Amino acid sequence: MWNKFVSMSEDSTYVTAKLSPDITVDSNFSTRGLDEALAELSANKFFVLEEEVNKFINCAKEMKGEAYSGIRVAEMRDSSVEVTLDDEEMLASMLVTGAYDGKPLNGPDIIKALADAQVTKGINKLALKKVMVMSAKLKPGETFTQPVAQGKRPIQGKDARFVPLVEDVSKRVLAPKKKDDVGNVDMKNLGETITVEVNQPLMKKVPATQGTPGLTVQGKVIYPKPGDDSPLTEGSGSAISPKDPNILIAVESGLPILKPKTVDVENALCLKSVGVGTGHVKFKGNVVINGDIESDMVVRATGSITVGGFIESADVQAKGDIVVAKGIIGHTVPEGSEKSCVVKSAGSIKANYAQYVKIQAAENIELSVHCMGNELSCGKDLSVSDAGGKQGTLSGGVTKAGGKISCVNLGVEGDTPTLVEAFARYGKFKDRLSKLKERYKLAQEGTMEVVRKELDFKKLPKEERTPEAEQELEDFKVSANEKLEKAKNAVEAMEADFEEQLENSTIEAKNKVYTHVTIQYAEEKLITKRVHGPSIFSFNKYQIECTSKLGSEAIEGDA
Repeated sequence: MWNKFVSMSEDSTYVTAKLSPDITVDSNFSTRGLDEALAELSANKFFVLEEEVNKFINCAKEMKGEAYSGIRVAEMRDSSVEVTLDDEEMLASMLVTGAYDGKPLNGPDIIKALADAQVTKGINKLALKKVMVMSAKLKPGETFTQPVAQGKRPIQGKDARFVPLVEDVSKRVLAPKKKDDVGNVDMKNLGETITVEVNQPLMKKVPATQGTPGLTVQGKVIYPKPGDDSPLTEGSGSAISPKDPNILIAVESGLPILKPKTVDVENALCLKSVGVGTGHVKFKGNVVINGDIESDMVVRATGSITVGGFIESADVQAKGDIVVAKGIIGHTVPEGSEKSCVVKSAGSIKANYAQYVKIQAAENIELSVHCMGNELSCGKDLSVSDAGGKQGTLSGGVTKAGGKISCVNLGVEGDTPTLVEAFARYGKFKDRLSKLKERYKLAQEGTMEVVRKELDFKKLPKEERTPEAEQELEDFKVSANEKLEKAKNAVEAMEADFEEQLENSTIEAKNKVYTHVTIQYAEEKLITKRVHGPSIFSFNKYQIECTSKLGSEAIEGDA
């Protein structure tokens, strides 16, 4: 029926539906047949005005005058474009809708759309061409979205950086060099120890940058956040260069100690080696020895001692750290005799390996390859392992650590007796805790004394209760409560510290635990009688426990 109502406009740009006076429609009149009628007029690609179509249907059913005057129900439409921006106005996209038998987009259409959206920056011309091409290919009403402009984000300012111009001696001395092009490593070739001379550059400051502003696609400036600037500071033995305020130079010779924003140059005695030619060495400061410390020599330093070679059957002691590039070697002596090599530090000790030596460190001891037959003690932790965790054997001798002990292999094949004790300060902790609890008990008794004094004071007649006596009682009460609180806090803090130390003070073997290894905590001991895999030993105040790192495994019958 629609073919009786619809007709094309004279310019063929739209279709009108018009009801003839001699035609009426029934209540079943609907949009059925409209598509076919439009197709007969070659208007099947026109945009159908659905609201107007429904309006015509209703008017026709009600025989209203608008139906007889004519209502436009379909029209030709050119391809349209809409520019959308993201929330930050950093990306502009074009949403293209396919033409309804109309014209595709042209250059002026696109330029106008950009202008209407005030998009002026970061426009991609190739993307605009793609929009034009796609507008001709789209089906009527089909949409296509294409990003056409990209804003420029700001480059944030960078904080000031401090670049060391010298190497850290503690790291440098332990770094092996490549031996050949194949990549083989010569563990004996560890390079020369690093020292600096007067006026040598130590550190360079790279100043903070302000950053670079960005732009939105609409040309709005986005200001960057400038980097934080910090000054290059003079250290001990270093000063700002008079030629460049961003360069720190040495004002005396010695060891460079790298810090976050400065470099200290510590007073150092530098020697090729220590032997008969140098005699014993006693120096107030740091000692740097490029080679070995030979047998029977004595070296003392109030600072640190750095050795580029070996320590062999010598007496070496320092108030600072002791770093040995290669090994610490003693000789086997009869049982009960003093070790031929003694190395002591009030700080930490690092070396490649140690054997048949007496080693003491107030802090940590770190060995890379092995610890064999030593009399070893440290205030904190002992580690016997290389960086990759592939080698590191702790075997023979007696080892006591204030904290934890970790190694790759614990003990060795052949039943060599090995004694390791972790949390060696367990007894001292218990004694200190006991004394603090006794002090807490006395403080509690002091509060009872306060109660007695208050009762005695209240028994006095009112005329005998002088303000001075009342104030004295109050002062005594405050003092007793303060002592009680202080004693209580001390006990709680010590108990918490004790529990934490006990939990962390484990003995760990990452690969194997061999036979005849004695594990000790306080007075408790456990002796292994068979080989175990990766294991962790701990102490719960009552007994030593062993946990396999491969699963649940208990050492039964070894105690």
